[in-house]
Amino acid sequence: MKRNVNLKYVLALFAVGIAIYLGACKKNAVTPIINNSNLTSVDDPCYTDEARKIVGKINRFKTKLVDKEYLTKGDEYIPIDSVIWNVEALFNASYTFPERKYKETVKQELEFFVEANANDEVLLSSVANLYDMIINDVRQAYANDGIAFDKSLMAVDIEKGENLGNSVSIIAHVISGRVDNSMSVKDPESGPFGPGDCWYFGEYGGTCDDPSAYGDAAEIIEDSINYYFRGTLVPNSSYRGINHNLVRIVLAGNEYVDDNGNFYAYFYSLNSNPPYNLNYELLNYYYNRELALILNIVPSDPLFQGLWPSEPAFLEVDITGLIGNVGGQGYAYHRNVITYCSRVMIPSQMLPAAIDLL
Repeated sequence: MKRNVNLKYVLALFAVGIAIYLGACKKNAVTPIINNSNLTSVDDPCYTDEARKIVGKINRFKTKLVDKEYLTKGDEYIPIDSVIWNVEALFNASYTFPERKYKETVKQELEFFVEANANDEVLLSSVANLYDMIINDVRQAYANDGIAFDKSLMAVDIEKGENLGNSVSIIAHVISGRVDNSMSVKDPESGPFGPGDCWYFGEYGGTCDDPSAYGDAAEIIEDSINYYFRGTLVPNSSYRGINHNLVRIVLAGNEYVDDNGNFYAYFYSLNSNPPYNLNYELLNYYYNRELALILNIVPSDPLFQGLWPSEPAFLEVDITGLIGNVGGQGYAYHRNVITYCSRVMIPSQMLPAAIDLL
C-alpha cells in the first residue's frame, strides 16, 4: 500500500524529541562526583524514571543468570517476549558500543533454538544456556566479520523466529564495524557527495567507471546516513547510553510517495529506463530522500505507532540495491531495513562498563 506524505507537514518526532531530551541534559549537566550517591538523586534530569526501571530490570536479570543455586531450582518459567527483551538488553549493555562512530558496518545473522512449554514460556536455566550460546556465537561472528583493525561491536538485535514443535527459533542480528577514531563529524548540509562521485544503483555494481570496485550506491548512501545520524550522544563523560527494545522496519521502497507521486526511496519499474548510474546529484538526492524516510516519515506513520518504544532513536539502516519482483512486477529498487531502539542515559556507575568480546 502506498501512503502519500507531504514532507512539509511530517513531524520530525525523533529528531525533535532527541534534541529536546539531550538539550535538557546538556543545560543541566551533572558534574561527576566520585563515590557519592547524590549523583543519582531525583534531581538528576538525565537519569529518568524510565532509565531507572531499565537498569533495575537488567540488574535483576543478570543476578538470576549468575546465581547458579537459583538456576538449579528449575521451577521458574519466563515468557518468550521477556526472554528476548532481557537477553537483548543485558547483552547490549554488557558488550556493545553504540556511541562510537562507525565508518562501515557488517551485518550477520545467527539462529538459536530454545525449548518452550505450551504457553510459550522458557525455563530460566534454559535462558541462561541460551545467553551463554549467544555470547559464544556472537564472539565468533564478530571475530570473523572481515574487519582487521579499529573493529567494534555496535549492536545485537534479537527477535523471535518460528515455533518448531517444542522449540522456538531465536534470531540474533549482529552489527559490527570499523570505528572512526577521529570523531570529527560534521553533518553535510546538502549531502555528502560531490563532483566525481558516481556509483551503480545497487547489486554490488561498483562505481560508474569500475564495476569491480567494492560497494554500490545503496551501500554508499547507507554508510553515509549511518555515519552522520546514528550513535549515542551522552551529556557528559559520567554517563553512558543504553539501547533496548530494538525494532526493525522493512521497506521495499514503494511505500511512500510525495505530492508529485515520486517515491521517496529509489524505486523504478524495469520498463521505465531506470537511472542505474547515480552521479553525485542523484546520490545526494536519494541520500536526503531516504534520510527523510528514516528520521521523519516512518516514525510519523500511524501504522507503526504501536511498535515504538519509549525514548525512540534511530540506530541503523541497511540499504540493499536489488533487481527483482515487487507485487509481481520487475523493479530496480532500494530495500531499506531500518532499526530503531529505545535509548536511555544512565550514570556510568549504575552498570558495569561494556567490554569488548574479543
